[in-house]
Amino acid sequence: MKLDSKSLVLNLLGTDANIQINKKVLLTLKLEEAFFLSYLIDQYKYFEKEGKLRQDGSFYASNMDIALYTTFNNSQIARVKKAGLEKELFRISLEDSRTKSYYYLNFDKILEMIGTEKSNMELAYKSRFDSEKIEIEMNNVEDIDNLKKFTFNELRFYCKENKIKYSGNDKKGDLIKKIIEFKNPVLLEKAHFSTVNDISFTSEQKNRSLRKNAELSNCVSDISLTVSEKSITNQEQINQEKNTCHVHEKFKNKKDKEIENIFHELGINYTDTNEASSLLILKQFDGNKSLLKKYLLSIHNQLKKLTNIKNLAALFSKKLKEIDFILLKQIKNEDENVTKKIEDENKKRETQEKIINISNEQNKIINNFLSLDKNIQKEIIDVAEKKYFKEFPELEKNVVFKKAKENTYFLYLKMLYPKLLDTLKIKYPEILKIGDVI
Repeated sequence: MKLDSKSLVLNLLGTDANIQINKKVLLTLKLEEAFFLSYLIDQYKYFEKEGKLRQDGSFYASNMDIALYTTFNNSQIARVKKAGLEKELFRISLEDSRTKSYYYLNFDKILEMIGTEKSNMELAYKSRFDSEKIEIEMNNVEDIDNLKKFTFNELRFYCKENKIKYSGNDKKGDLIKKIIEFKNPVLLEKAHFSTVNDISFTSEQKNRSLRKNAELSNCVSDISLTVSEKSITNQEQINQEKNTCHVHEKFKNKKDKEIENIFHELGINYTDTNEASSLLILKQFDGNKSLLKKYLLSIHNQLKKLTNIKNLAALFSKKLKEIDFILLKQIKNEDENVTKKIEDENKKRETQEKIINISNEQNKIINNFLSLDKNIQKEIIDVAEKKYFKEFPELEKNVVFKKAKENTYFLYLKMLYPKLLDTLKIKYPEILKIGDVI
């Protein structure tokens, strides 16, 4: 008798026999992280069902168990644990001389991820491009040059997200034209597009020729699209693309010297392409060049660690065009933390200085008070004490308070200071002017 393979497979792969990964979790986290979190949730269910959860809701899981049931190696386990801790998806408690690991799931954080109002498409886009969406400005012809820096896939996603109709046969130039028409159709009157056979959106594709059929009006550089990283690199080796309008040198914008110096420190030419990419990144940092420098140094250091690089400068230029939004956010957060720390330290210092100034002022007034005739002092103290004990009657018969008056009279006067000052202002205002203290 032939087995019903369909029924058997569906039953054997039922929920009880599998680790389930929620779609939103998968699209929010990386595959390894999503699988590891799903494994921990599955373990929680098991311990809860068996009545083996600890009172605080934690459960034990060793690295060996994780390796056996997830097939992760040690480096993968370390990586997903670190990522989960950083994202606050769970906590880990090391107990019994750090030999046992107990996990505490953060269900609020997990629910926040699962219950997000963002669509699966939005989450997939964020996961793919490290940003929630592409922001495109289209106010003038110069913005068209910035649009060229987006990849073919990014432009397609942008069209899809903004419901701009396109076909599978559309090339990169076609997508750009449609986006301009969607954002600011007036610009189409100022620019003419060349017919570009551009399907070069992967790094493996070879060099292709580029035809230029038209020029922008008012002597604006041609907006024809480059079609390979190799052609871009060749342009950079020449250090300047020929301007079709032959704009005179004195009318060109001068390069930012600060940014140019950063490139010189890295041993890389500050080409027009690198300048355009840097200015886009600088805009993300709200014009903060110190943050831009951190970004450039970080990218450069990452590339230096790679082996078999034939042209570091060309690869560096390529990486600048593909803005790393995770790195941007990381640098911004570091800067915000440093700024907050400085602000907190300044506030703390200001508070300390204020306390010191108040204390010094009190000391001056008390010293001036003690220089007065003893009878006048007693008269003022009697009035101040009456006011003080009226507000704090429990201290009138307090032994410690009385001893303070006998043994540390100066400190006693500082305790009475608010009432002492009030009395001086009312009965003897001229005393406050002694020694130029007001």
